[in-house]
Amino acid sequence: MHRRFFEIPNLKYAMAYAWFQKDTVIQHLLHQLKYEGNEAIGLLLGEIYGEQLSDYFSNEWDLITTVPIHYKKQRKRGYNQSHKIAEGMSLKLNIPFEPILEKTVNRKSQTRKHRIQRFDNVESTFHLKIPKENLKNKRILLVDDVVTTGATLQACSQPLQKAGAEISIATISATRA
Repeated sequence: MHRRFFEIPNLKYAMAYAWFQKDTVIQHLLHQLKYEGNEAIGLLLGEIYGEQLSDYFSNEWDLITTVPIHYKKQRKRGYNQSHKIAEGMSLKLNIPFEPILEKTVNRKSQTRKHRIQRFDNVESTFHLKIPKENLKNKRILLVDDVVTTGATLQACSQPLQKAGAEISIATISATRA
């Protein structure tokens, strides 16, 4: 996982709970979470993952945040699936969760885009919702549901690192590179 994010300087940790494969339980659960309105699955997955991480990373982070979705998509879906995962992780890790990033540009889904198109699609779309001074020397766990190329997580990490934060990444699943 860590090699996927070679363009994120000083990335502390990069981890995924499971490998993403079609026609598996993980794919079914994430589909239910993201497209079928079953937000309880996100909380449960976050709690399970957070419990597992708590054995190894009890005091590693100051704050948990997530990859944001554009407010129009969130209004349509009713929630951000990554927020639900982060809420569950926050409970088990006993670390505050705060959505400190916003997606200011509403671009098309990345699902059917190739690697280069994904990086181009997310460049400069994420911004801080809080003053950057609040993040200086903070250790932040950035959470998402699925990582494929890493383009979205890389784009989200940029404003956090520019503010002086140390970044780690955790996702529920990752495609095999």
